[in-house]
Amino acid sequence: MFEFLRSYIVYLALLSGIIGLFSLNKLPGKKAKFLVVLIWFSVLIEIVGYYFTQWTGLLNYYVYNFYMFVSFSAYILLIRSVLLNRSYRFAGYLFLILFIASFFLNIWYFKENVNHSFIYSFATGVLVVMLLSCLYLVEIFNSDKILNFKKSVFFWYILGILVFHVPFLPFMLAINWFLIRQDESIFSLVLFILNFLAHSCFIIGFIWSEKKYNY
Repeated sequence: MFEFLRSYIVYLALLSGIIGLFSLNKLPGKKAKFLVVLIWFSVLIEIVGYYFTQWTGLLNYYVYNFYMFVSFSAYILLIRSVLLNRSYRFAGYLFLILFIASFFLNIWYFKENVNHSFIYSFATGVLVVMLLSCLYLVEIFNSDKILNFKKSVFFWYILGILVFHVPFLPFMLAINWFLIRQDESIFSLVLFILNFLAHSCFIIGFIWSEKKYNY
């Protein structure tokens, strides 16, 4: 019933990507502009992922595993870059190493056929991003940034990441562990709703943020 929704996800990314382009004047540094790059990268992945099976005859796990590796690595580095505490920043490097190690362990585990969903690498990435995001929020709430945190595009982007990944992880694990039946209609509906919420956060960030808080 809801299978068609999955094909509309790319339009959500396009919308937030276009608004991001129009907001570039409020994104002063490379770090802030990188958020727009990540969104457009997701647009590219959605398009390639949609047609990959038609083009190659293979399942598109290759595409989304690659996207997972790049995106989570980028998220970790991004959140680390907005942290001020040296210990937190060092933890960011350790978390990045942990995620990369989990990804290549997944490759080793599926070495005969890596065209599988790397669910445990995904879980590692989500947990790492959650922990780093908590450190980011702790810094905000323990500093003067608490007064203007809603005016930072980084806050809204990180919130969008969490809004998507935190609910999606238990859903994916439940499917992987056969706790719930995999239904393409329900899967597409959940994916669309979470993408809608995430891109709404991105769009709010681009619109509400102020340049002086986006460094």
